[in-house]
Amino acid sequence: MKSLSSAQQLAMGVCVFAAGLMAGGCNTTKATVDTTVNFFSSTSPNELFTADGMVKKEQKINLFAGVAYENLRQEAASGNGQYVSALAALYGIPAAKQGEFGQVLQRKHADLFAADLQEDRSAHLKMVAALNRELTAAAIIP
Repeated sequence: MKSLSSAQQLAMGVCVFAAGLMAGGCNTTKATVDTTVNFFSSTSPNELFTADGMVKKEQKINLFAGVAYENLRQEAASGNGQYVSALAALYGIPAAKQGEFGQVLQRKHADLFAADLQEDRSAHLKMVAALNRELTAAAIIP
């Protein structure tokens, strides 16, 4: 099987991302578009993909958090919803621990969503880093 170049991998990733946006019917805002552009312009293709050409798990989480930040912020306040469930799925949280995952989001909401994405373009990355620490401390992820 022929290996894809970094440029081809990046192009494929952008296409997959765009298709996901269209299929999911996301409510795209200027902040979301800016976050996506910043994400792709500041990330080298080798950091996005595994050796077999798949998007890395942590990059999926970062990208989803940037695109769905405001929706996640709203749903995390209650600890459940479709965006919370989608984030749990990206993390690979087992069904038995998804309630716990939602409780962490709800309990740590103020810390996780301290910044507005329009004011701080890296707010989603800070949220993911803080969430990773909380999930590790709560033994929800290893």
